[in-house]
Amino acid sequence: MGKRPWPPGSQVRIVSVPEFVGREAIVAASLSDADYSERLLDELSEVARERAENAIAESSSILRNSGLAISEAPEEMPVGDPRTALLDEANSWAADLIVVGSHGRRGVDRLFLGSVSESVALHAHCSVEVVRG
Repeated sequence: MGKRPWPPGSQVRIVSVPEFVGREAIVAASLSDADYSERLLDELSEVARERAENAIAESSSILRNSGLAISEAPEEMPVGDPRTALLDEANSWAADLIVVGSHGRRGVDRLFLGSVSESVALHAHCSVEVVRG
């Protein structure tokens, strides 16, 4: 993305949404018989938040080095369903383009986790580019 010729004055906002891991996800994954403590769920959520922060830092560095202006992201990192959180953020910023990554999930993973990139592409108010790997 950084090597693309962007129009002068282009700004980028980087958003990463750590997906909340709740009991519903455990039930959906057919692990409802396991005893998951609140502490474990908190640890999983913290790991997801740290991964999101690292993704933002790496992306910011790459895009800043290519000369793009990075707009400040919201003070609070959005948490929850990435499909709606990304769309909400794009709407609030009046984005002209959403670039979203794809994990390339297939089969059961896609059935239970859904496709964030597909949902964003279907419901966005603007153009969407899906980038793999």
